[in-house]
Amino acid sequence: MSQLLRIRTEIVRWTSVVCIAVMCAGGAYAVDGDAAVQRALQQAVSRPAPAQVDAQAVETLSFRRDAAVSARVRQETIRAFGRDPQQVADLEKVIGSGEMLREFDKILRRYGYDPTNLGDVLAAHLLISWEVVNDRDSRQSPAGQRAVRRQLIGPLAAVPDVAAMSDADKQAQAERTAYLTMVSALTYQSMKQQGNRQALTALSANVRQGLRGQGVDLQGVSLGDGGLVTR
Repeated sequence: MSQLLRIRTEIVRWTSVVCIAVMCAGGAYAVDGDAAVQRALQQAVSRPAPAQVDAQAVETLSFRRDAAVSARVRQETIRAFGRDPQQVADLEKVIGSGEMLREFDKILRRYGYDPTNLGDVLAAHLLISWEVVNDRDSRQSPAGQRAVRRQLIGPLAAVPDVAAMSDADKQAQAERTAYLTMVSALTYQSMKQQGNRQALTALSANVRQGLRGQGVDLQGVSLGDGGLVTR
């Protein structure tokens, strides 16, 4: 059995922990300057993506990974979602192995995203959340997948508090978002395979509510060549 399959099996087994995590997914954008970040998200989905992104904006949101920061975020995530010693032990298997973050990196690279860029990570979170909320597969629109990062990077880099973040802060925010995104995605895949429509409906509602708290209703957004655009 592959490591990722073991992770998925553990997630299915500990659905209660997963649901807590996904219900907290709105915190993925909990960075300094929340109101400005909300405006950036709203601006991003209000119009199609530009043809290209300013190189300076990309550089502003990029960061170098530090193994110590990754270790700290892993432990913070496990402590946040573990409600008792057994759950903590199981989350150590799911998150502590590092495989979940490596899989997230692979997904981003398939999109043409950079996992060491906060804008790309938040764009992936937005895109995968859209899939969960609308029960859709973004692979049907490869151009749309590539466009979402172009939509988000410019507005996000223009937020002063975000632009002022240190590498460590950008990395920590990106990796917290990565775990929430992967938990949501793996839960969605597993529930879909099981045909558990009731659980899928609840998951969709929780993820939708998290993004609505940031000013974006993903049920009112379509994916096309211009990215995720409000209908």
